[in-house]
Amino acid sequence: MNEDWDNLIILDACRYGYFKNQNTISGNLERRTSRGDKSWEFMQENFAGKQFHDTVYVTANPFVSRLDDNVFYAVDTLDEYWDDDIGTIWPEDVASAAADANREHPNKRLIVHFMQPHRPYLGETADVLRERVDLIGYQNEGDGLQIWGAAKQADVSVQEVRRAYSESLDIVLEVVEQLLTEVNGKSVVTSDHGEMLGERILPFTSRVWGHSEGFSTPDLQIVPWLEVEDDNRRTIKTSSPVDNDKLSEGTVSQRLSALGYREE
Repeated sequence: MNEDWDNLIILDACRYGYFKNQNTISGNLERRTSRGDKSWEFMQENFAGKQFHDTVYVTANPFVSRLDDNVFYAVDTLDEYWDDDIGTIWPEDVASAAADANREHPNKRLIVHFMQPHRPYLGETADVLRERVDLIGYQNEGDGLQIWGAAKQADVSVQEVRRAYSESLDIVLEVVEQLLTEVNGKSVVTSDHGEMLGERILPFTSRVWGHSEGFSTPDLQIVPWLEVEDDNRRTIKTSSPVDNDKLSEGTVSQRLSALGYREE
């Protein structure tokens, strides 16, 4: 929060290497070390117990509702955009709400937190996998497997999971590139944490998936930090916070389950 930006674009669970290879947005790319290996830890380390009354937070990540009410000037949890059929919020809806927030609050910093490339994945490969395996988080019903469980049982391959992740990243990057033409000011594109995609961690021999199993690796810690300059900077002002949008704890738990999180 002490860095110089007007818009902070967060791609959830985005690994640095994938971002470096796939990003086409012009800017200065650096490697940064995140303060968290998962979203809630990231929010606790960066936001909890602090006040950023010059900032509007537009987020598809339900963990934000566990922060205190007075952290940000305003929070938009995008509740009306949650899609039960897919078990997440589409990046286009996040971008639309972010552009609206920028117009409504022209003198505030803006954090825009997309869920992608975090699972449930979007794209052609993900659609094929959903047809093959009953993955919970898609059509959000029944006791289907999360994609990690399906991978551990060899119902889907390591290559398929990585391809689905990569396609999800392509989809959200295209949306972010368009969003950057609709908001003014200096922007930074980054991530809250990385993701394990079937790598092995010595001395263990089994593959490791996700980011919620109590371990820490460079793939989880190292995130992109892409600075996109803009001469049209905003004049940022602090104001007393408004009544913030907040999800109920029951809704938070249900959505975290759809996104593949164990209860935290």
